[in-house]
Amino acid sequence: MSSKDWLPSSRTGQLTMAHIWVNALRGSATAWNVPADMSTKLTQLFNKAGEALELAQTAERNMVANQMVRTAFGNLTDHMRDLRRRHFFMPPLTEADWVSLGMRLPDTIPTNIGPPTSVVTAEITYPHKNALSLFITPIDGHRYDERADWGFRIYFGVLPPNPDGITEEMMIERQYLRRVPVNPEELTASHFTRRKRDLIEFPYDNSGKQCFICVRYENSKGDKGPWGPMASSFIP
Repeated sequence: MSSKDWLPSSRTGQLTMAHIWVNALRGSATAWNVPADMSTKLTQLFNKAGEALELAQTAERNMVANQMVRTAFGNLTDHMRDLRRRHFFMPPLTEADWVSLGMRLPDTIPTNIGPPTSVVTAEITYPHKNALSLFITPIDGHRYDERADWGFRIYFGVLPPNPDGITEEMMIERQYLRRVPVNPEELTASHFTRRKRDLIEFPYDNSGKQCFICVRYENSKGDKGPWGPMASSFIP
């Protein structure tokens, strides 16, 4: 049984809740649009479960008695789940009715989860020519944010050694940097990943050019965490 299950985990707890429901439906079944046969069946299953539990507690415990309890409570809890799913709605039930049945009110207020505060950086290695391998790791004093909806956006840009020798068309096509970036927002390319290890591959003629890289947390909605430090390396 799930820890988030609305049914009590113990037999006595389930029996107590069923008793509450039986008493509540005697006076409210019509107002709550619960069919009479559903109420009658609940009462019958409640009585059978109580009898089976009492027998198991007073008689010598054996496999037969244990199976009678499992069957009786299985039928009872299945019916209670069916009853809740098909007939317990607000309205006609009020919040007070819902609580009186032994259940928690549905949580309709979204939990505000702020963006990550962790700062990450990229450790760069050289797997092969025209490629940089990145290992995304928190800076000192920070930890990974393990929430599943957050990943990393890797920003990068390539600076030619002599921008004056590059045509305007190539500057636009390759999205080259025109100067050494002073903040990450000047980086011209980016991609999103959920992996801590990533690979950036470059056109063959980018070998020897300097690449600037910056990483920060981001989710699929575009919410962002803080910038990490700028890293740079020459493309092999």
